[in-house]
Amino acid sequence: MLKLAFVVLAGLVSSLAFAAPGFVIDTPNGPRTDSIIMERVIYTGACPGSNLGPVRGYFYDPEVPTLDGRRVKIINVTPGMSSDPYPFTDRQYQSGGRSEKIDFLPRSNHGQRYFSVAEGLNDFEVTFSDGGRVVETKSFQFPVFIATRYESRYPVCRVENRCSYGPNGTVCYPYTICDCLN
Repeated sequence: MLKLAFVVLAGLVSSLAFAAPGFVIDTPNGPRTDSIIMERVIYTGACPGSNLGPVRGYFYDPEVPTLDGRRVKIINVTPGMSSDPYPFTDRQYQSGGRSEKIDFLPRSNHGQRYFSVAEGLNDFEVTFSDGGRVVETKSFQFPVFIATRYESRYPVCRVENRCSYGPNGTVCYPYTICDCLN
């Protein structure tokens, strides 16, 4: 059912794929312009846990040209986001028709390294500035999906020799070490 809802919602937003403004997300299959899709891996087995890493992309707006010295500040004002301050990113917007790279991560507060987004439809306010002078402001919405995948994970073991030094010389014995690796 969740997968069907995802497919339907993705189909609805794909018609907005090149509407301005928006994000372009880097994927192994090429750039994606209709949504941010993150993959959460939930590990089962002897080494349970989960992993959800950032997704990389950039901002673009075909209606606002890039110029030397131009910057774009994007603020995530989605309900439920921490407002002290709202999550934001401030990027160069001076060449190639797009901003500097942005790393997105799902969370509700502002962070230094990652731009915070929430699962679902996010609300953004955008400010373009030249030399500190605001030249244009806009707002837009962009969807974020989190796809969950389950994977079995078991420890990887290796045998090492542990040695101790005593009055009768060196004595070594095998010692098994097991780690839960990704």
